[in-house]
Amino acid sequence: MKEYSSKPDVNWLERLQQGDEEALASLMEMYYNDLYNYGSRFTKDDGLIKDCIQEVFISLWQRRETVGAILSPKYYFLRAIKNKVLKSLHKNKRNAASSHLPAEYVFFHEFPIERVIIEKQISEEKAEKVRRTLSLLSERQKEIIYLKYYQHLDHGQIAELMNISRQSVYNLLHETIHKLRSLWHSEFIAH
Repeated sequence: MKEYSSKPDVNWLERLQQGDEEALASLMEMYYNDLYNYGSRFTKDDGLIKDCIQEVFISLWQRRETVGAILSPKYYFLRAIKNKVLKSLHKNKRNAASSHLPAEYVFFHEFPIERVIIEKQISEEKAEKVRRTLSLLSERQKEIIYLKYYQHLDHGQIAELMNISRQSVYNLLHETIHKLRSLWHSEFIAH
């Protein structure tokens, strides 16, 4: 899982470690959209997502002396935003109850294939079949597809981010692809 960051990322991290505020601003600019997009998979609360992103970068600045340990900034930021958003959602839902994060959570994702089908004005029946097929995936399956194919994370990073074993990533990814093929076949080929 040891993925090392690219040379430009290393330079920004080194500059940040030395207290360069411009490096922090550059990192924010580079990763803001990815963080916002990933955060929006867990909640539609725009303000909460933006607050969590801001907290991630404030925390990074406060602990800038330790950024040398970050091997992959993209992975670091995705993990940080997921943790911040889930903790904020959990904090908002509880009064004084347990501090455990829920095992299951809602993962929002609008797959681009839906937009392509709709934009090209293919029949509404086919668009509905695609929506129905994708909606049959579990939240975890939607998340693993997003992380693997849209964020291009490796299996080790996905395992850590989803808090599952590396073998579980392989199994879940295999199961998800198999399910998609099966659903796709039953929706489009069998009819």
